[in-house]
Amino acid sequence: MPSFTLTALCALAFACTAGVALAQDTRQVTDTKGEVTVPAQPQRVVVTDGDSILQPAVALGLPIVGASRPAFTGGFAQAIEALLPADLGYIGSTDEPNYEEVLLLDPDLILMSDDDVPDEDGMYARFSDIAPTVMIHQEQTLWKQALLDIAAVTGRMAEAEALLARYEARLAEVRAVIGDAAITASVVRVRSDHVRYMAQDSSYIWDILKELGFQAPDTQEKSSDSAFVRVSLETLEVLDADFIMVLKDNGAMGDTGYTAQLKTLAAYQNLQGDLIYLPSAEYLFGNILTAFELLDLLEAHFKA
Repeated sequence: MPSFTLTALCALAFACTAGVALAQDTRQVTDTKGEVTVPAQPQRVVVTDGDSILQPAVALGLPIVGASRPAFTGGFAQAIEALLPADLGYIGSTDEPNYEEVLLLDPDLILMSDDDVPDEDGMYARFSDIAPTVMIHQEQTLWKQALLDIAAVTGRMAEAEALLARYEARLAEVRAVIGDAAITASVVRVRSDHVRYMAQDSSYIWDILKELGFQAPDTQEKSSDSAFVRVSLETLEVLDADFIMVLKDNGAMGDTGYTAQLKTLAAYQNLQGDLIYLPSAEYLFGNILTAFELLDLLEAHFKA
């Protein structure tokens, strides 16, 4: 259930000269900063987090006029980019937004993430001076709750519940394809100069993999405060599993990129698992849209 307390309100603005009441529906929401009065049907939404908050907002069909660039991967996943308006306004980065750009976009609602931003209170206050601002709590493994929270704020609970019902149905279909056999998996992220794996109990992508029955090998840490565990070239064997997803950052691709360098190492060549290579921008972080993309990919892979 959504973590926001909602009370339906109606705010009436009176046109004194005409003596006619002009009504605009609003709702009262309570986030981590307090109570906020927001439009019941927002028409111009700015999202200050281009990673974890933008995707559920897009999936819910909100009219988004501005957003930050994705901080972690540098580019939007195709599933999101295809649904963004061509004239989307870019407001800088999550941690260094351009407030003048936000003001020029004339939003009637701003959705802000609490995901490790500097001067959270100050940023929230500055955004609130521009338009009603709601703080959305974000953790990688709580992506479903973020979807529900945004839906609660914007009056789109029916849409959110339909998306999650579709997700559960797809989970069942893909589980049937994979089967009941216990399969270990490893989610490897290749950066421009080093390798990490994603911790099973702390990362978004693993939240979906676990629901499909995958488990990380016992050689890996199952939980990490940052969701990432860096791996030295001397310990590449910890990456081995029955199924290995290698997610490549843009800076790790190409003939001279770090992925190509890894492939020349004997320790990497000795990995016995079923390896697939994917762009990190598409699958590493996200929400409901990335979940659907991942389920489609895994279904196709295990059917082959």
